[in-house]
Amino acid sequence: AVAMDDAIIVSGSEDNTIRLWDRKTGQQINIIEGHSSAVTAVAMDDAMVVSGSEDNTIRLWDRNTGQQLNILEGHSSAVTGVVMDDTVVVSGSRDNTIRLWDRTTGQQINVLEGHSDGVTAVAMDDTLVVSGSGDNTIRLW
Repeated sequence: AVAMDDAIIVSGSEDNTIRLWDRKTGQQINIIEGHSSAVTAVAMDDAMVVSGSEDNTIRLWDRNTGQQLNILEGHSSAVTGVVMDDTVVVSGSRDNTIRLWDRTTGQQINVLEGHSDGVTAVAMDDTLVVSGSGDNTIRLW
């Protein structure tokens, strides 16, 4: 799993870690540990890194310090995709669901059900969540 901005690349790995890399030099800036299984999804903005894992959790991290800010629990299978905006974290999972979480409190806001197979990708903008699934469909929520 990878994500990037103008300065940083973030990677999630089979070794259960999240690593931040300087985009210009390729040097590792930080290693973040906390998941108990492979990290399968990452996203970031200027303040936060969000990770999803085969341990069924989503974790929120301070981008600058690597400190864990929250653990979001609710999926019953591996988390395969994460995206966020200023207020919401969206996660997709092999449990066939998409979940919306309050970014500040970590509280689950909604569960989107409708896929008949695992969710493989999620995206969002100001008005729409889009999910892709192993059931060969893309859904707009």
